[in-house]
Amino acid sequence: MRVKAEQLSSHLSKFGLLPIYYVSGDEPLQLIEATDLIRAQARANGYEERTVLDVETGFDWSRLHEAGANLSLFSTKRIIELKLGGQKPGREGGAALTEYAANHSPDNVLLMTSDKTDKKTQQTKWFKALDKCGCSIQVWPVGPAQLPGWIMARCQRQNKRIDKDAATLIAQRVEGNLLAAKQEIDKLALIVEKADINSGDVLNMVVDSARFDVFDLIESVFLGKPERIAKMLRGLKKEGVEPLGIYGALMWAFRRANSIAYEISRGKPKEQAFNAHQLWNQRRTATDTLINRFSPDRLAALLSESIIIDKALKGALRADSWQLLESFMFAIAGVRLESGPLPKNQYFP
Repeated sequence: MRVKAEQLSSHLSKFGLLPIYYVSGDEPLQLIEATDLIRAQARANGYEERTVLDVETGFDWSRLHEAGANLSLFSTKRIIELKLGGQKPGREGGAALTEYAANHSPDNVLLMTSDKTDKKTQQTKWFKALDKCGCSIQVWPVGPAQLPGWIMARCQRQNKRIDKDAATLIAQRVEGNLLAAKQEIDKLALIVEKADINSGDVLNMVVDSARFDVFDLIESVFLGKPERIAKMLRGLKKEGVEPLGIYGALMWAFRRANSIAYEISRGKPKEQAFNAHQLWNQRRTATDTLINRFSPDRLAALLSESIIIDKALKGALRADSWQLLESFMFAIAGVRLESGPLPKNQYFP
């Protein structure tokens, strides 16, 4: 049975608890809220015990059978949470899931979560078996055009009305981050006493919640988005983040990309190289874009240039660390600045 995330609450109220739920997708807030609803319904139905299975490379799928078969001394009902993340069940996992669906116990509820599923996955035997006796919920990111409407609907759940201009203003500030949008809506609902919220209220109360996350910044660098790099760096600097911390995270990811590029150049299949370095699915596109932008030799040359940033950050070189870091990030993104804090050829020839 397929159910949309926004329909899950009414579905649970109407049909009660099913033996299996599979929630998939890359949008954190909706995935969290969907799984929380299922857990709450399960607890209300007496499923008090919880077993969590994290599927990683080499996972023993017999653990699923054992979790479903073992009886607890304290409770006969349990929630079994199977967290796939970016992993695929494969042949062994597919067989284990198919068997579980065929022989599921009324004393257990299986709650599976994973990254976004594709059409190929939805055509597998195990997915169809789970879907037949349970429920699959796929959550989708809310696009820029839909986000103001999502915010308006969310405000209604707080017994507030927000006009479209105000909702658009929030959408622009949170840049697609639904968790940040939820926080701002909750804050407005708490502080604004009147029923109607307008742009003035938003301007007065909403802080700039754009997601200036370091790992999102690195993804923008790898994808080659200079305008976003500059904006996010300004945001991080304003928030008081130290450039050394940003540099450390950048170099960790950049060194890994260098290693992957080298292994691929030596004949290792790309997917195998990604898996060997435990690269999350959601980060693969950015890394793939980077290694397609430069040859392994050019990536190695860029890596050697990082010593200048390292010296500046550690006080061995008198220079503006933020400007150097931005110039270096632009270089990785495929953009060379016309001028820098020191002569261009001294830093990035």
